[in-house]
Amino acid sequence: MRKNNILNWIKLSSFIFALSSLFASCSNELDEALQPVNKGSLQFVVGDFPAFGEGVATRTIGLEDAGKSAWEDGDKILVHLYSQKYGDQAVTLTFDAENNTWESDGGTLSYLENETPTITAVYAPDCEIKSNKTIGLLEGKQYGEAEYILARTTISENTLDINFESGRTYSRLRIAGLANQTLTVTTTNFTPAGATEVATAAYTLTTDNNGNAFLYGVFAEDATVTVKQGDITLKDYTFTAEKNPNGTEPNKSYALDATPIIDSTLGGKTEATEDDLAAMVELLKSYIENGHTTIIVTGSQPAKLLMSGYLTPIVSLAFEQLTYAYWDEKNDSYWGTVDLIYQDVTEIVEYEFYVCDVLKSITLPKVTTVGDRGFWACYYLETLTFGSVVTAINDNSGEVFYDLGYQIGGCHLVLNKDQGNVEGLAPDLANNTWAGYTWKSITLK
Repeated sequence: MRKNNILNWIKLSSFIFALSSLFASCSNELDEALQPVNKGSLQFVVGDFPAFGEGVATRTIGLEDAGKSAWEDGDKILVHLYSQKYGDQAVTLTFDAENNTWESDGGTLSYLENETPTITAVYAPDCEIKSNKTIGLLEGKQYGEAEYILARTTISENTLDINFESGRTYSRLRIAGLANQTLTVTTTNFTPAGATEVATAAYTLTTDNNGNAFLYGVFAEDATVTVKQGDITLKDYTFTAEKNPNGTEPNKSYALDATPIIDSTLGGKTEATEDDLAAMVELLKSYIENGHTTIIVTGSQPAKLLMSGYLTPIVSLAFEQLTYAYWDEKNDSYWGTVDLIYQDVTEIVEYEFYVCDVLKSITLPKVTTVGDRGFWACYYLETLTFGSVVTAINDNSGEVFYDLGYQIGGCHLVLNKDQGNVEGLAPDLANNTWAGYTWKSITLK
């Protein structure tokens, strides 16, 4: 009985990309262009990379990431062939973007002439060919952290066609949070891409520069996802039967918002209690001590608490109380560590940010009015940013921006590019002065 010994070199007589729909595939023209090669060698024909894409519903969460849509230099396809006679064999194909070709690692694939071998080809960045010629995980990797796309393979004479047009048998979960953060993600009823059993171990994921981290696999109906940063739970989610009957769908991308956000209304309150304040202090403290130093606050009408004769929003009052708590602990390691984003408020009230030494920056996208002593003695504040044009500053005491950044040599100020058009509140860029105060620098954006 004759043995077919297939030398692994690649000659791509045609290699084209055609992304005419959500999932790209080899065209008929490519199939017709194949030419047989010399007996004893094998031509690999690799189809286009199947793009994921995201539905409209996911695009409002964080920064959308459609995922890879074409082969990139250095991409690998792992090919495994099992022969009843010769056992397990494998080849790794690597994409050369400059020449638009695939290169083999030089191994051999052998099978008998009258046998139909079992062939598996997969794009799996977290896997490799093991010493026993099977496909397995790289050391330290878990299934589900990366793609695992099985190709449809057909072999005819000297041609092995590797086609990805059928896409994936799993979905993608995009976890949208803040950039470059380490998250712990635990799941139930989640079968990772490349695995045959549900995941039992937690995942440690790091968000990219756009704040995205990913899991690949199948979430069954009623599967759950919990996202934590340190001890803080950022998101608990269940794929309920109502929203996801039968679980997630293959080839679909889902987005989960895990951005840590504080609701300044405390669920719709206008008045806060001292218990609310104590709870908010502990929440902020837990964020900071778990390394979460970017804090986003929502709500245009924050709940307020009367303290020392002033009605003050609960979150800013909590920062003041937290500063005192760290003073009592003689712990100055948290001074100037928090980047605070007040997303919705339009007015800073009197004494709102009073001696908030833990603050490093304050960003105010919508504020147009500033109350007296609104930013009094935030000694470690590096940057104060107003996204909208400020039209009114109540500075009866002359201390609305008193000693901002005093401990670090001053505070940078960022103003809306149209601030110069406001009579009486136009910045003097030559002298870095605005509203009667001298700043470390003034930038218009």
